[in-house]
Amino acid sequence: MKFFEETTRWESPVLNHVYLLDDSKSKMFAYVRSGTEQVFQFSKPLPFDARRRSFREIKNRWNFRINEPKTSNPQWTVIGSKGDRYIVEKTDSGLTCTCSGFKFRGSCKHVKEIEAKQE
Repeated sequence: MKFFEETTRWESPVLNHVYLLDDSKSKMFAYVRSGTEQVFQFSKPLPFDARRRSFREIKNRWNFRINEPKTSNPQWTVIGSKGDRYIVEKTDSGLTCTCSGFKFRGSCKHVKEIEAKQE
């Protein structure tokens, strides 16, 4: 997880905040409202849509720590071709992945890699 400051230029006056997101920017664990220094943590991660928005990674100047929620589902960490880390998880409906390709297509090479290892 990393802190990302939103840098999107909106047409209307909208405040940009700082978000604590997973590496794929698909889940939000906490945020810091613009103009404040207080970190608001969620009881469980919320879905996050980063499309059509811009961000820059920033340091955790709040020294904020969070324990990732534990799941009873089997999980595997897969390193992508550019060094990014993705989590492949076995759910009731099959394998899922945190990469953007899986989010848009419903399949990806990371899931196929885990499926091949299980055969």
